[in-house]
This record gives sequence, C-alpha cells and structure tokens, in this order.
Amino acid sequence: MKKILCVLLSLGILFTLSACSKKVEQIKEPTVTTQTTTKPVVYYNPYTGKEGYNKNAVGKRPVALVVENQYYARPQWGIKTPDIIVEGEVEGGISRMLWIYADYTAVPEKVGPTRSARPSYVKISELFDAVFIHWGGSGSNGAYVGGYDTIKRDGVDDLDGIAGGELFGRDTTRNTAIEHRGVIYGNKIPNVLKNKKIRTDTTKDKFTKFDFYEKATSIQGSSALTVRNKFAGSTDTRAFKYSAEDKKYHSSDWETDVAFTNLIILKDRTDRYTVGKKGVTYVNYALSGGSGYLVSQGEYKTVKWDMTSGKLVLTDAEGKPIKLNKGRTYIGLSSSDDGGKVEIKGEQPTSANG
Repeated sequence: MKKILCVLLSLGILFTLSACSKKVEQIKEPTVTTQTTTKPVVYYNPYTGKEGYNKNAVGKRPVALVVENQYYARPQWGIKTPDIIVEGEVEGGISRMLWIYADYTAVPEKVGPTRSARPSYVKISELFDAVFIHWGGSGSNGAYVGGYDTIKRDGVDDLDGIAGGELFGRDTTRNTAIEHRGVIYGNKIPNVLKNKKIRTDTTKDKFTKFDFYEKATSIQGSSALTVRNKFAGSTDTRAFKYSAEDKKYHSSDWETDVAFTNLIILKDRTDRYTVGKKGVTYVNYALSGGSGYLVSQGEYKTVKWDMTSGKLVLTDAEGKPIKLNKGRTYIGLSSSDDGGKVEIKGEQPTSANG
C-alpha cells in the first residue's frame, strides 16, 4: 500500500512540475522586432537653395548662356527659368544678360535670343565653373581683348553658335532681323556636351556657392519696396517692385513679368575701349570687388563683394558671410565710375547712389 501511495505521489509531483513548466513557457516574454527606416536623401539646388534638385546634377557643372536684351529681342524665350540672371552693360549703352542654370539638363527646349561673347561675361561664367554658351564674340583691337581671345586665353569650355550644330537655330515666328532670332535648344545640351567630350564634373575650388536660410528670413535691413539700377550714365534702368503677396521683386521691363527672391547689385569699376571704324565703345567690368546691395524680403542692406580663389564671395559690412533666401537671384552690375546709379525706396524714401 505504501508503495502505491509513493508511486501516486511521484506521479502527482511530476504532473505538477510539467504543468508549471508549461505555464512558464506560456508567460515567456514575446520577441521584440525593431524596424529601421532610412530618411530619403534631399537634394538642394546650389543656386536657389530649393529642394527637389536633380540628384544626377549634384557635382556637375552649370551652364551660362549669353542672352540679348534689346527691345527687338523681347520678350525673351525662357526668361523666367534661369536660377541666376546677371545683367550689365556691354557696349554703347546696350545691356546684356548671362543666364546661369545649375542643372544643364533643366534648360528649356528653347531659350534666347542668344548673342555674342564679351570678356566680362566670359569671366563671370568662370566664377561658376560654367560651360559658356554664346553665338559669336567680339574681336580684339589694340588694348581691347575681345570675347574670343578671352575664351582662348582663359581656356574656357564654350559652345558657339557660329560653329553651327544641333544646339543652335533661328526662330521664324518674329518679324525682326536675323541677329535677334538666334535660339538655343536646351534639351540638346547634354548630348552636345557628351559628343564634344566637354568636362561636366565641377572643379569645386572654382565653383561659387551660396548659403541659404532654412526658411524666409528678414535680412535685418532698411525698407526696400522699389529698386532701380542704372548700369551706367548712358544706359537704361532695370526697375523692380516688391510684392508682399509672394515676397518677390517683380520687373516688367522685359515685356513679361519676371520675379526674383533676391536682388544683388554690385558696384564695379568699368574700362571702356572705342575700337574700329564705326567707333564701337566696348565696356569691360574690372570684377575687382567693392561694395553693393542685397535686397530681399522687402529690405536692403549694404554688402561687400570680392573675387576670392576664382569665386564670387559676398559678405556684410562687417565682413561676415551673408545668406540668401531660397529662390531665384538677379545680379545687376552698376558702374561705380561712369554714372551708374542705384535707387532704393521703402516706406520712408531712401536712396543709395553709386
């Protein structure tokens, strides 16, 4: 009898231990799995600061296009599309533009009218390590070194409409002289660069860069509701008016509304050369640095500019690097020694003469 009790007791103990073991298994901590997510990489346009930039354009060279400014050429094709527009006098009171695109694959299918090279514009394109695109160029005469010789002397990569090719053509929709109808087919640029084996990777030590605020920010300046830049004494004036709605500066001088987030006016010394039988007076900007103005968010302030290591450098009056607000930028050149004049008016009328 005792043996039976012992056996039963043993079986009871074993059953209890087995049940406890199952309970332990049932309350075992669940396995925790963690899932990591990688944030998508955001690419920013180096000349507008805006996101959504083509990742394949990162580290690539921009292009700089010479575009005509006379009334025969207006409105220009694609004038609302460049990241940066540079404008100044080229000869005899005539102004001209340089359109800069950070991404050469983003140039519209048709832009222009394109015109010939001038030394100052060639050298400005070099500040951005840009491929220089033009139709013709000025020739050298005496002390004047023309656009073509500047390209050759500086070893600038260029594409010239005089040489023909798929990149250039003539518009047939306007009743004006042929020299005012030269166009660039922007969608052909990648193929032409490839076929001509032109370097497309940027040389970073000669690549002008801008710093941008994360969001729209006051530049801590004086009120600036209208801006007028007279390039020189004998030229026309480029006028802008600030819109509080989109916080941009608008100009209708090109017979179409063109808007910019930032205006940069650079005062610079000019050299003038009268050459040839017709006595054409060419204008070269010294590009030696000096003072100027930054206009943004309805305000303006004085800035300093210089060429450092082949790049354009902008600082405030104390020499500290400046930042821009995100968006397109207009850079206007104003002669500091030949009648250039900058007028900026705000809520309390002010002027900045140079």
